[in-house]
Amino acid sequence: IVGSSLLDHPADSFAQNHGNSRWAKTGESLGNALPYLALGGAGLSALVSQDPTFSSTGYAASEAAAAALAIGEVVKYAVGRARPQADLGSHSFHLLGGSASAQTDGFPSGHTLTTWAALNPFAEQYNAPWLYGVAAVTNLARVGGRNHWLSDTVAGSLLGYGAGQVFWHSAQNSRRTLPQVDVSPAGVNLSWGF
Repeated sequence: IVGSSLLDHPADSFAQNHGNSRWAKTGESLGNALPYLALGGAGLSALVSQDPTFSSTGYAASEAAAAALAIGEVVKYAVGRARPQADLGSHSFHLLGGSASAQTDGFPSGHTLTTWAALNPFAEQYNAPWLYGVAAVTNLARVGGRNHWLSDTVAGSLLGYGAGQVFWHSAQNSRRTLPQVDVSPAGVNLSWGF
């Protein structure tokens, strides 16, 4: 996070100079929609899938996103970092809600938190690292739209990734500790993995 903060101003300058281009606006729209799409997809997969692994992964993704958002809101309140659009600079902090407003709740990025948390369990379960590239589109969109500093999105990514890992591993462990009943023409088998 600290290393990425060295790129806060260069990234913001790039966003100011190129943010009004057609490709930048399209990317920003897509990246801003991704958290909602990821969370909606995770919720649907948890509720409607007939595949228990897919459903469990969707449930873990939904839990991870909800937990990440809650943690993110607490950190936003505690840190109170000004957003680039506030024109207060990347070192402007209003600690512990000293100036609770939409302009001082930039750290971490809630959009990136949600996207990374919701996509991480699927990336892990299905060995799909390309989903992290999809999640990074949200990072680019939030920086490109001058909604966040680059380091805000890196922090959001790390927190979201961490939440995704915790809930995915929790889902894996709970699946292994439950007894399994298998019914076949040969009989009924009870197994319990430890």
